[in-house]
Amino acid sequence: MRQGVRFFVKPNAFINQLQWSSHHTWLLLAFLLVAGVEAHVGRNHHLVSAFAKALSFRLGLGQEISMWLMISLKLTATLIGAFLISVAVWFVGSCLGRSSSQRVLFRRLSVVFTLVFGAYTASHLTHIYPWMETASLFVFFWAALLGFFTLKEQFRLGLVQTAFVGGFTALLVLSSWHYSNRFLENNAQHISQQIAYKQIPFLPLSKKR
Repeated sequence: MRQGVRFFVKPNAFINQLQWSSHHTWLLLAFLLVAGVEAHVGRNHHLVSAFAKALSFRLGLGQEISMWLMISLKLTATLIGAFLISVAVWFVGSCLGRSSSQRVLFRRLSVVFTLVFGAYTASHLTHIYPWMETASLFVFFWAALLGFFTLKEQFRLGLVQTAFVGGFTALLVLSSWHYSNRFLENNAQHISQQIAYKQIPFLPLSKKR
């Protein structure tokens, strides 16, 4: 309850208290839950659906199971990407400031990344719920604020150094989203054909066709 109050009233204190938090699993599940929602309603949800259909054709599986497999694959890639970004941020922050616990940084950034994913997902619902645009901007702002306090607290950085590491982190997040989305969109048909037919050798070919 206190952490919930600090989240809105004292975000710097909330970030500080996360170093003693024992709710690692819940933080990870919250991140995966929001990432899963984004996979269903985000920018490339139609591509995920197309890949699931190709996988269903290849393996002879039901559409629901294939969709679950593709969502699981996307969540795994998202989790690996978030981990790699966190490691890069820890390395740069440690070079500029005080070296500190990677686990604490991962815990703090998981909250920030969850908010970013939530804001990004909400931005795709503005055509249905116009008020989502305001909510998305607020959540983006709060994620940036928590990210600032995370870097400042984690590495004991000054204002300029915190801004630099924050810009580096934002560049990593935005570029990973941009280039991954661009790659999927430009190669969607080719990837679907690879999944559906024999170009991927470790996937068996359905005998029902």
